[in-house]
Amino acid sequence: MAKGNFREYLQGEQVKIKKYFYVLRPILACQWIEKYNTSPPILFQELVRDLVTEPQLREAIEDLLSRKLAGEELNLEQRVDVINEFVEREIEHITEYAKSVQAELEDPTELLDGLYRKYLQNVWDVG
Repeated sequence: MAKGNFREYLQGEQVKIKKYFYVLRPILACQWIEKYNTSPPILFQELVRDLVTEPQLREAIEDLLSRKLAGEELNLEQRVDVINEFVEREIEHITEYAKSVQAELEDPTELLDGLYRKYLQNVWDVG
């Protein structure tokens, strides 16, 4: 998602503020999953607060966020190089990280069989 949106929206010299969030949110969500191995929080600010440690980057993101909240999200502006550099670096990192992760998918058959048996017991025990 981040890779496609980055390629689509953030390559020119002028970009819309709102498009940065289409790229930053999935990147920060991936970082959260890598760091905590849990689902990321819904609040974008929580992701930024926890994961963005570079002061210049954090300042740039917070500036964009405050301007977005003020209704400036559709304005065309100069590209923010510190954010673009972060995005490029993280897309590369996440792509490599994703290749190394193996999903541990359990066979749902046991779980579904147990649920089905429990349901049948409840139905037949009622009468």
